[in-house]
Amino acid sequence: MEQNWSEKIVIVTGGGGGMGKAAAERFAAAGARTFVFGRTLASLEQCAAFSPQIVPVVCDVADPASVAAAMEVVRREGAPHALIHTAGINTPDRFMHHAEPARVASSESWRKVLDINVLGVVHMMEAVAPPMAENGGGRIVVVTSTAGHGFDSFAGVPYTASKWAVHGLLFTARPQLAARNIVVSEYAPGEAFTPLVENRPVRPSDEHCEAMIQTEDCAESLFFIASQPHSMSVVQLPVYQPFGGMPPEITAPWLEGLEIRSAG
Repeated sequence: MEQNWSEKIVIVTGGGGGMGKAAAERFAAAGARTFVFGRTLASLEQCAAFSPQIVPVVCDVADPASVAAAMEVVRREGAPHALIHTAGINTPDRFMHHAEPARVASSESWRKVLDINVLGVVHMMEAVAPPMAENGGGRIVVVTSTAGHGFDSFAGVPYTASKWAVHGLLFTARPQLAARNIVVSEYAPGEAFTPLVENRPVRPSDEHCEAMIQTEDCAESLFFIASQPHSMSVVQLPVYQPFGGMPPEITAPWLEGLEIRSAG
């Protein structure tokens, strides 16, 4: 397990908040020169205030030109040793059919989710692989979801489709990049208390949110995975959530608000 991250360059996408911010702080605390990529400079600067080791870089992972420009900033200091890809979105409209039309996923939502959640991974992996290979190797850890391993009825159709796509992408790319000494790993958390929670059609109760995986827990998991010399596929679940998605009935009282499972 890699213990010393001093003088190593790490890129964290989605670094403006939630899981990405927590991960950036964890790697910076370990000594890594940590570049945080995100779309909003103000939130990135808030993250960078944690440590002089954190460098904010405005980047839209869905835009290849934006990724290329952000990588130029990183390359001025050297080749990245690790990519921690946490960037991802969800939308309130999540159904294929519903009695309330506003809950049916729009074409715009489908495009946004797939552009960021799937093509964003592609763009970042394509961007970091060449410099990593030239430098002797590296680590790529991509956040997926248990929604990409089974089903989460409240996660929605576009989001679930995107996470299944990334899960397959990583398994296919893993041996190809391993040939260049680039270790590809997947982190698939269940319900985590991140900013995505605020986009749910029905916001979970405070008690429910407190029982979710917290962003600091996610950061520790990402740091552990990236520190391993071997590829890993890690599923992390809060104690109440079974693997593969939510069952039709759940005994936990704070989940009563999930009537959004109904298709109307």
